[in-house]
Amino acid sequence: MTPIEQPHAMHYVRCAAVFKATGQRCAAIALLGKHTCARHGALSTGPKTPEGRQRCAEARTVHGRETTTMRMERSLASARLAVLESVGFGLGLMTGTRTRGRKPDRMGDAYPELQALYQKLVIERAKHSA
Repeated sequence: MTPIEQPHAMHYVRCAAVFKATGQRCAAIALLGKHTCARHGALSTGPKTPEGRQRCAEARTVHGRETTTMRMERSLASARLAVLESVGFGLGLMTGTRTRGRKPDRMGDAYPELQALYQKLVIERAKHSA
């Protein structure tokens, strides 16, 4: 036997939004050609006026309220911590395990004078031990 087929059955795309409180997907039907329902932003078309467009361009948001400058500041802060950690371990001020993960990309921008001083100390230690 074959299963009963419904030739005129409609297939709808569900809204892709997820509720923060429950973690479940929205059960509403998404608008045609969109991934979300009207309540979750499918009707939003962005700023209409030139002033509104200018404000959006000046905000330079990457995602939500997070801006490019905020990401750069956070990146530089993690690079500073990584530099301080490497100098601390190099001078013997810190022991134990190091922070896991890859090193930040902007370590050269963080405390260049401290890194130069540390390199001088390393070179002097190598001369005295040799």
